[in-house]
Amino acid sequence: MTRMGWVRALQILAGVLLGLVAALSLLRPGRSPGSGEGGGSHFLASPVPAPAFALTSHHGKPVTSGDFPGKVLAVFFGYTSCPDVCPLTLSNLSRAFGEMGETGERIQVLLISVDPHRDTRERLKQYLELFHPSFLGLTGTEEEIRAVADRFGAHFARQGTGEDYTVDHTARTFVIDRLGQIPLTFPVTATPGEMARDLSRILEDRS
Repeated sequence: MTRMGWVRALQILAGVLLGLVAALSLLRPGRSPGSGEGGGSHFLASPVPAPAFALTSHHGKPVTSGDFPGKVLAVFFGYTSCPDVCPLTLSNLSRAFGEMGETGERIQVLLISVDPHRDTRERLKQYLELFHPSFLGLTGTEEEIRAVADRFGAHFARQGTGEDYTVDHTARTFVIDRLGQIPLTFPVTATPGEMARDLSRILEDRS
C-alpha cells in the first residue's frame, strides 16, 4: 500500500472509531456537569479529537475547521431536499439559539451538504436563512465531502434515480469545543432545551 493509501486508511479508521464512540455513548451516556438538569445527557463518556476539514462555504469562500477561533462548532451532515431529519434538526438548533440569547452567538452551526449535485451555494444560502442567519453551509466535490464524513464516522448514500432521489445520512450533530475536541453529539431526538443546556455547559466549562 502506498503512503497515501495508508493515510486514507487511517483517516477512515479514525472516523469509524469516532462513530463507535458516539454510538456507545447512547448506551452508556457520560456524566456531564449538566446531566442532572432534566433530560438525558448527550455527552460522550470521554471527549475525542475532532477531525480537521477543508471545504467551501455557501459564500464561495474556502473554510477550514480552524477558521472559527473562540467558537463552539455544531457540525451536521444533511441536504436541502431532506424531507424530515434536516429541517427538524436545524429548527431545533435555531430554537436552542433562541433560548440561549446572546450566548448563542458564540456557536457556529455548519451544515455539510451530502447532496452537492443539487445543493448549489445559492440554494444552501436560501435554505439556511430560513432557520437562522448565522448558519453556514459547506460543500465541495462528493469525494471531498465523503472524506470529511469518513473522518467523523458519518455516512451518506443516495437512494433512488432521477432528480427525485433522497440521501440516507447520519442524523447526528457533532459538537466541537474550543479545545478542538468532541465532548458530545446530539441525536435527532434531542430537544431545543437539551441542546441549549448542553451547549451552554460547553461554553461555561471550556472557556
